[in-house]
Amino acid sequence: MAKKIAGLTNRQREFARYYVEGRYSNAECARLAGYNHESARNHAYKLLDGKTYPLVIELVKELREERERKYGVTLIGQLKRLDELSRGAEESGQYSAAINAEKTRSALGGLTVDRREQNHIHQLDQLSREEIVSRLDDLRKRHPHAFDNMKRVEDASDRTTTVELIEAEAAEKDALPAN
Repeated sequence: MAKKIAGLTNRQREFARYYVEGRYSNAECARLAGYNHESARNHAYKLLDGKTYPLVIELVKELREERERKYGVTLIGQLKRLDELSRGAEESGQYSAAINAEKTRSALGGLTVDRREQNHIHQLDQLSREEIVSRLDDLRKRHPHAFDNMKRVEDASDRTTTVELIEAEAAEKDALPAN
């Protein structure tokens, strides 16, 4: 294992350790390992795709095997145990416990992904006006095509009129052509 670790950066090693821990989402593992917060999801994807950084995947496998040897816990063993718990709970009429066991089992098996992390990433209500304006300017520079038909509204009193105009334009586009 020493040879494989030598070919990895500290961030890659830390990412693998957090990932094997299984307590965080992939993106959060990347953030905790020191990757940029805005691109953490992309870094996590590349680190786990097996092609971009194959040594990371090898380290993950080795760390998992080491953990399995140390604690006697395996993925298959956990899946079987959760299945047993689910069936037992269902048989005794504890449907909530059975559902929770099934949810955990499907997440462990890779069938579902927890998306809760996105709830706290973009909290615009906590930003100052200057920070929001700065983010909008950055978006306009990076994606000018998305702002082609935008009209600047300076005064909130004409907002209703603007919304009505937008809705009317959308209705015209969606209308069936006259025959």
